[in-house]
Amino acid sequence: MFTKILVGYDGSKGGRAALERAAVMAREYNAQITALWVRQPLPRHADLPGEPEGEAEAADEYFEERKREVEAVAKRHGITIACECRAGHAAKVIVRFADEGGYDLIVIGHSDHPELWGRLLGDTADRISDHAHCSVLIVKSHEGQPRRPN
Repeated sequence: MFTKILVGYDGSKGGRAALERAAVMAREYNAQITALWVRQPLPRHADLPGEPEGEAEAADEYFEERKREVEAVAKRHGITIACECRAGHAAKVIVRFADEGGYDLIVIGHSDHPELWGRLLGDTADRISDHAHCSVLIVKSHEGQPRRPN
């Protein structure tokens, strides 16, 4: 069904749920899968000398930790997951990356923000689903919550 899956992964609870679901789908469909972490751009002007370099190093370390998490999921499912990092606005970067890479599915975690907060600011998953040129699966994490009967 799907041959190229892109999963937005940031290490959050929703991101972990999306990565797990995408890994299962990639294994079942024998699909290529890429995990993409999008970091916000660093400020152009810093107050202290060396501040942008320190933030860049911290971001690199954070990305390396996310890569290790992705590798653990891939190993557990017996698949290979490519891992990429880009800077920019998350929704724009994910949609552009999927479009340019010919992905036919984007898997993204639902944000854990309160409903009112999400309505006021908009949710990354909502923006991706509105602008993507391929199918989008928004995975909700239900850890610790009872499932509602159908």
